[in-house]
Amino acid sequence: MALFLLCACKEEVPPAYVRLSGPAPTLAGVPTDGAQLLVFWAAWCPPCRQEAPELRALARDLPQGLHVVTFGRDASLEEVSRFFDGRVPPELNLRLDAGEVATQALGAEILPTSILVVEGRLVARFTGPRRWDAPEMRRLLERLMKERQDPAASAPLR
Repeated sequence: MALFLLCACKEEVPPAYVRLSGPAPTLAGVPTDGAQLLVFWAAWCPPCRQEAPELRALARDLPQGLHVVTFGRDASLEEVSRFFDGRVPPELNLRLDAGEVATQALGAEILPTSILVVEGRLVARFTGPRRWDAPEMRRLLERLMKERQDPAASAPLR
């Protein structure tokens, strides 16, 4: 079991992001308006633990119209609470992914994986740990959110 858990974490530097298209699956308890950054992670995953402070910083100061929703692959809420010194930060909007329903629906087997959904459409996948609080990451999220809202923004230049 431990070997599988280690293989599920991705520590090497990943590409910036991968474009996605198509409708996003409907997930219970996840807002469908605006944009959502769906983050799949676990307290036992070293790269997830590495990105947690940056993710919390982003979640405390979100770009307008963005919601962060985290899906924990931990066995219990107590495990996650211990990682955060006794209390899961409310800004992370944590849901335990019981039965890995959300993981399977979005193909997020590698941890951490984050998926940007805008107005019910898949936009981008970020695999591996990220510096979510970096100004360039915030600008990228804002740009990706705007492109989905403004079809002309992603039209080719002539």
